[in-house]
Amino acid sequence: MPAFEQITPHIYKLDLPFVNGYIPVGVWLVQEATGWTVVDAGAPEHEELVLEQILKQTGGVHPRYLLITHGHIDHAGAAALLRERWEVMIAAGRAEMPYLLGQERYNRVPADNWVYPLLQLSPPLLYGRNVQLPLDEGMVIGSLEAYHAPGHAPGMMAYLHREDRALICGDVFMNLKDRLSDPYALFTYDMALNRQSQAKLLELEFDHLLVSHGPPLMKMGRAKARTFVTERGKRR
Repeated sequence: MPAFEQITPHIYKLDLPFVNGYIPVGVWLVQEATGWTVVDAGAPEHEELVLEQILKQTGGVHPRYLLITHGHIDHAGAAALLRERWEVMIAAGRAEMPYLLGQERYNRVPADNWVYPLLQLSPPLLYGRNVQLPLDEGMVIGSLEAYHAPGHAPGMMAYLHREDRALICGDVFMNLKDRLSDPYALFTYDMALNRQSQAKLLELEFDHLLVSHGPPLMKMGRAKARTFVTERGKRR
């Protein structure tokens, strides 16, 4: 049974199997001074498990906020159920909201590869609901600061926990099989823009890089990500 694992003093991660277990996807739980915040909500087939494990970790306390990095199906699957069961306040990047709510679709985003629109099957996961907290650059929810990092998704948000010196980066980076990489090109509408977002995030002050897909890069996360970006630039 997947369970939350403590990553930093205030941040816990639940790794869930996705694509028949081939790709892990993370759900984050952040302990605040006055409660709990969830970051991302896993894929739809794990909705009940996500809620069960949150309650197990919090001792039965309902979280107050759900912060979404982006609306792809493996990151926001249980968002509607969290809102329905616990009335959590949902926060998402302002540019991502139309895709969550059904006003726009990912397969209509102009992409730098022709396959991208064919693979964008994520439904509007909050259709008929609302996002209570539209996020703009630099906004703070609890202990997390929001930073817009588009390229993989139009309204991708990364969340910085200054006290823990940790950055939850969504899919801006991946670390599958302990290999730091860009996100999958076929699911990224503008890789050049994603790389600009990588460079932007590396200007922030953090030690731990907390990726959604793969194990976190602890202590030297920022340094390793900077090396990856530099070495990739030399190969181009």
